[in-house]
Amino acid sequence: MMRPMLAAAAATIVMAGAAVAQRPDFSGNWKLNTEKSDPPPQMGGGGPGQRPGGAGPGGGRGGMMTVSEMFITQLSSRMMIDQKMGERSQTVSYNLDGTESRNPGMMGTEFVTTSTWVDNTIVTKGKNTFKSPMGEVTIETTEIRSLSEDGKTMTIEMTSISPRGTLTRKSVYDRSS
Repeated sequence: MMRPMLAAAAATIVMAGAAVAQRPDFSGNWKLNTEKSDPPPQMGGGGPGQRPGGAGPGGGRGGMMTVSEMFITQLSSRMMIDQKMGERSQTVSYNLDGTESRNPGMMGTEFVTTSTWVDNTIVTKGKNTFKSPMGEVTIETTEIRSLSEDGKTMTIEMTSISPRGTLTRKSVYDRSS
């Protein structure tokens, strides 16, 4: 009786390990494909196009800058992203196990996120609260990062919710050498 139970437990562990091993690896150099991506929001007086303090494409910290290039290093429980936005660059880091990650946010604040695997995508949810001339503002974001089957295309769907409304934007990146 004990042997079949041990064999079943071992098989379950092996299958769980295989499922984790099959997760996509986002590591590498990525360049924005503007033809396949949604256009960046229009700049203006902080309207719905204002991006959150998240590290997602089109946002960067506190601006309308689009992440044009990025280099990702992905480990089993963490992902580091070096991103370029025009002449500016920054590095952000996400824990992939659901624990909080803290990166620079808007107006000198911290942008707190949690990232988890959902099937073969990484879902990052975050919140940034800062003081503005109009009072305290909170922006919530959800970023869904997926990889094509051939590993050559990464898609990031970012939704941000602010007092000015909801903005959703899809950015597509091609793997470069």
